[in-house]
Amino acid sequence: MKLSTVSLMTLALGLASCTSTAPPPEAAATEMPAPTLEAAAGQAVYDRFCAACHNGGDETAPELDELHTLGAARVSAALSPDGLMALQSGMLQPDQREHVIAFLASAAATPQFANADLSTDPTGRNRSAYVDGIPYPARRIRAERDTADAPRPEAWPAPALADGPFAFESWEARHISVSVVTRGLTSPRAIEFLPTGDVLIAERAGTLRIVRSGELDPTPIAGVPTVAVLGTATGFMDVKLHPDFASNGLIYLAYHKPAHGEYGNNAIFRGRWNGKEIVDGKDIFVGDDVDALYMKMMFGPDGKLYFTIGCPGVGTDESIGRAQKPDDYAGKTLRLNDDGTIPKDNPFADKTGYNPEIFTLGHRVNLGLALNPWTNEFWVSEHGPQGGDEINILRPGQNYGWPIVSDGRYYAGQKVNAQPVSNAGMVRPHISYVPSIAPGGMVFYTGDKFPGWQRNLFVGAMRMSNAPRTGHLQRIVFNENWEVVRSEMLLFDLHQRIRDVEQGPDGYLYVITDEGAESVLMRITPG
Repeated sequence: MKLSTVSLMTLALGLASCTSTAPPPEAAATEMPAPTLEAAAGQAVYDRFCAACHNGGDETAPELDELHTLGAARVSAALSPDGLMALQSGMLQPDQREHVIAFLASAAATPQFANADLSTDPTGRNRSAYVDGIPYPARRIRAERDTADAPRPEAWPAPALADGPFAFESWEARHISVSVVTRGLTSPRAIEFLPTGDVLIAERAGTLRIVRSGELDPTPIAGVPTVAVLGTATGFMDVKLHPDFASNGLIYLAYHKPAHGEYGNNAIFRGRWNGKEIVDGKDIFVGDDVDALYMKMMFGPDGKLYFTIGCPGVGTDESIGRAQKPDDYAGKTLRLNDDGTIPKDNPFADKTGYNPEIFTLGHRVNLGLALNPWTNEFWVSEHGPQGGDEINILRPGQNYGWPIVSDGRYYAGQKVNAQPVSNAGMVRPHISYVPSIAPGGMVFYTGDKFPGWQRNLFVGAMRMSNAPRTGHLQRIVFNENWEVVRSEMLLFDLHQRIRDVEQGPDGYLYVITDEGAESVLMRITPG
């Protein structure tokens, strides 16, 4: 599947919340005229290239009902050689473009529920917050307060990245050079280095890639599990090596496991790397949750596996509030033994009503997890809605407050908390961002190539205040008490979304961009 086309559809047709359009099995739809053969073929194109975002968890993608209101002329213009989606639309065959235009212009593809109240539900596609067999409310049920009523500007895709190298200046390091290591990546999510110096890269669609001696192997690594790709917040999320990888070859993959048709469960898969592929793989954790989002993993100094599970960022109060439910995995960080069993010393292991895997709770959406080697504590990056992005220090049993404590605003504009003060038993963020920076992966620098960057935290940032072309790499400097004294934005002039950052065995920093099929791996070295 060409996820570049998915990204294209998202960018070109505007920024809006995305909801599922598949009616629940029990709902009877009204009789609609049969679609034309061209529209039927277009639905197949849509299902293959577009549905992952427009039927799933991409908060920037308009739902299918909205796409159907645009009309053939507007969709055709966007897909034309001079349109907003010209670059990515060129990846479709001419007949595929015509078919998907016919499908999106076809009213036959949007059946209404038989019992729809069109006075309150003009689309006729309202649905229950619960789905049979799923114990948690579905994130795709939006509350009006989560809907941005303000007009949306046209999309502004990131500029094409030149070959480089690019010269920059930094305060402490002064002259630095940024070079493209490899292209050919599609929506990458995480970087992990093998002891050989080769680079493993997880791509959202479920492929694991490897870069050997600076060259991207065109063949994905075999042995990975089947991944549910339901939007940008789901899919293949992370890859990590066991602390004793050199002797046991164990590798861990965080992903969404297909379940309940249109949904997916957060899962951790463990297998053994034999130098070419992953063998003897199996799931060691499968959550009973659905509609829970991004995952990040890391092993601690205690040899335990720590990982995050994001909470629905938008939806009803009941959906968003899952972060505070102790018997729900959403909005939590979890702690497991390396074989997936539950450590007996977990903070809630013996507490009635709590999932025993829970290490911390009250999170929204975590995309970065880093170990501070000077304190042996985990730091986590967290997405707020509009503003209120956070960096927190994880301590066992603590509650980080979402959605009760937040400096952010809902997408409709109102504040999450009119007075974001600490509630009893809840932790204020260690670092709060207003406006937001959409933080991704992060790492503390410990190498010798940039002496002035020692003890600095580097955080990938994908955009500021929901504005395109504002991605960069944050460098944060601390005092002896790990309080922020200053920060700077690196790579801002490249206008790329920085998804993850890692320190390589060579002491240089490596970042991946998240720009669909135009994503790259870059290396930062002294200039």
